Formats: sequence, C-alpha cells, structure tokens
Amino acid sequence: MADIRVCDNVLDYFDKTLELVKKYKVGMELQTFAEPHLKNEKKLIAIQKVATAKIKHKSMHAPFWDLNLGSALPELRNLTMNYIQHAYKVAKELGCDAIVFHNGYVPFTSHKKNWVKRAATFWQEFFADKDDSITIMIENMLCLDSGVILEEIDAVNDKRLKVCLDIGHAHGNSEMSVCDWIKTLNKRIGYMHLHNNHGKTNIVKNDEHNGFLDGTIDMKKVMRMVQKYCPKAILAIETGYKDAEEAILFLKKYAK
Repeated sequence: MADIRVCDNVLDYFDKTLELVKKYKVGMELQTFAEPHLKNEKKLIAIQKVATAKIKHKSMHAPFWDLNLGSALPELRNLTMNYIQHAYKVAKELGCDAIVFHNGYVPFTSHKKNWVKRAATFWQEFFADKDDSITIMIENMLCLDSGVILEEIDAVNDKRLKVCLDIGHAHGNSEMSVCDWIKTLNKRIGYMHLHNNHGKTNIVKNDEHNGFLDGTIDMKKVMRMVQKYCPKAILAIETGYKDAEEAILFLKKYAK
C-alpha cells in the first residue's frame, strides 16, 4: 500500500489533521516549521513531538521563504545553510524521515549551469556529517521545467537527496505537463505534494491547493503515472483541510 501522508497546513489545522491521520492510519507532514521566524518554536516542538509520537510515518516542511541554496552571494547561501541545518535538527527531534525543502531557484535570475554547480557543492557540504535516517526532498516551485532539479539531483548523486514533485506547482507554473514531469524525473521522485488547480487560467490563483477533483489535473492519470515511474514515492495530500478526507479516500482507492 502507498505511503500516504496529510499536510497539516500549518497551525490552524494541526489538531484536525491529526484526527484524520489517526482515523485513517496514514502519515503526516508537519508544516508548522516552514515559517522561518516561528514564535514559541521550542514549545511547539515539544507539543507536536508528544502529539505525533505514535504516528509511524512523519515528514516536515523546512523554511524556504527568500532562501536560495545556489546563490552566488555567500551571505545568502550561508543563511540558507543555517536554516536547513536547523530544520534537520528539528526533524530529528520530531522523528521525521523526510524534509521537504525548496531550493530557491528562480528562472532567468541566474545562469542555470553555474547555479546547479553551486547547489551540488551546497548539498555535498550539508550531507558530509549526516546519517541515512532523513531524506531531503527538493520541491519545485517556480521552475519552468524539470531540468534544474533533475540536474541538481544527478550532480549530487546521493540517495539522501530526492525530488518532491508538487503537481500543482508543475501544472500552474511550468511549461511542462505534470505527466512529463513524472516521466523525466521518474525514480528521482521520492515524494509528491498532491492538490489540484486550474493551471495558468488565472496567474494570481494558479496555486489554489484545491481538492483532487477541483481543477484540470487528471488525478487518476497521475496515479497511473506514479505507479509506472515512481511507485515508491510518498504521497502527501496538500489540499485545504476541508478536502483532505476525500483525498485520503481517493488515494486509498487509486494509489497502490
């Protein structure tokens, strides 16, 4: 059976998400710590550590706002390293096996080849003192195609670094179809953020995080593609809370 997880959509829905996770015996992605300047962090870590202690499969979303691991600016690159190092420590304390992280690449703002080279150096430095208990999942955000993430993963060539394919971001922001993203990245995909939207029909609202059936992504086709190209990928539901239960039932039916 697929490894299904539900994102808690930050603090507003942590308790409600936890109820769903326990009801359906699925995993959970903790997004509380994606906020870079979180107040009362130590208290929240302690609360969530106790609350999720019996959940077997847990992951965490790391901070990403304004960060860029392939930046040519040493100050920004080092700041990014500090945040991902801290996220790793939090994930260890919470018993997570995966961390979702945006690499910060923005199209047309950096020479791609040089950015990828700097990114590879970043990850080689990061993993130098790490064990195999946590996998870093690089999520696409503004990427126009799968090229940068593919080259980044291959340049590092470390089993602890994989792709988090966010199909909503791919559908709304890129020039490739979701299916082509899955085909080209294939087994590099270790994790997926699943939600739907209406593509580029409204540039302001193209990242709607709708329920699985509310948008122009064919979710059944996506599940068939996953089974063919990345069957071991963790499937994380990143809809709004109101659509999460329906999404769990969908995955239990169509994800094998």
